[in-house]
Amino acid sequence: MKKKIFICISLLLILITAILFIIAAVESYNYDMDAANGVDIMEGFGAVLAILVGGFAVFYELDLFYTLYYFFFRTKTVAKSILNIFSNLALLSVVFTDSISHFLSKNVSSVFNEEIIVLFALLFIYFVLRSVCAMIPNVKTSEEN
Repeated sequence: MKKKIFICISLLLILITAILFIIAAVESYNYDMDAANGVDIMEGFGAVLAILVGGFAVFYELDLFYTLYYFFFRTKTVAKSILNIFSNLALLSVVFTDSISHFLSKNVSSVFNEEIIVLFALLFIYFVLRSVCAMIPNVKTSEEN
């Protein structure tokens, strides 16, 4: 019963997030296309940004759902637990790409002036950690058999 409640609440949160960002994108697009507002050459760009940010938010909520589901309802191994936590933190740190890029360019190398390098590095780390986590076999206890 707890599992069903957790799944329903998580899916409801994801659905609400998706709907809110779609509504924001539609409102932004309608505002940009209204000639009375005098929007410049970047018509519809706000809608694209709303969809991108909303897509990332939904993707992160799905990843968080998977991580929490693993910790609440699955049999845990040390390796999978560590990989789940680090992959979730890598995905969360994408939000702080600007700060991380600024810190690295100041203290490590000027190569990190471009935020896109840090963004791709964080996403690469995330996908590698998730892939390794998927390759580790699930351990079944005697209760599950």
